[in-house]
Amino acid sequence: MMLNQYKNLDHYNEEVRRFFTNIFNIDKEEKASVQRVLDHYKLNLKLMLVPEDYDILLKLFPHTMKRLTNGCKPSYLPKWLKVNNCLKRKKKCNLHDFCYWISWPRGASDKLFIKGMNKVCKGFGAKFKNYRFYYAVRTFGATAYSEESKTLEDFFRLGATTW
Repeated sequence: MMLNQYKNLDHYNEEVRRFFTNIFNIDKEEKASVQRVLDHYKLNLKLMLVPEDYDILLKLFPHTMKRLTNGCKPSYLPKWLKVNNCLKRKKKCNLHDFCYWISWPRGASDKLFIKGMNKVCKGFGAKFKNYRFYYAVRTFGATAYSEESKTLEDFFRLGATTW
């Protein structure tokens, strides 16, 4: 369903609303969450996602966000191995994962990552650990970076299997 197939955005938005509320048979609470996000974005699912969208999507769709993020622990490490015990740093790592998924420029994503971690985890020891994470991401993170920009529609499609 392409936006330019419709003469006005309202018709498109109504089709989108029907798709997400009827097709997935979501319950009343999830339906309200979908509606809040659609209202926030003025129902335009073709809008490209940006890092500022992370907080609202995390709040409304925590299960979908969990599928996108790993809290600074690569998937190949065993679950029992804790590489990050600072909750605030973990949130910045998850934001960074989101930035990589939406294809935010890699350099900008990494700068946002280190600035955010240095803001929330302070002190010499914490900053040393922050930079270890940063340099690990700069060195090994290219494989996790998505080359394709993502829209809100892509996000909903990803989460559709969890509804």
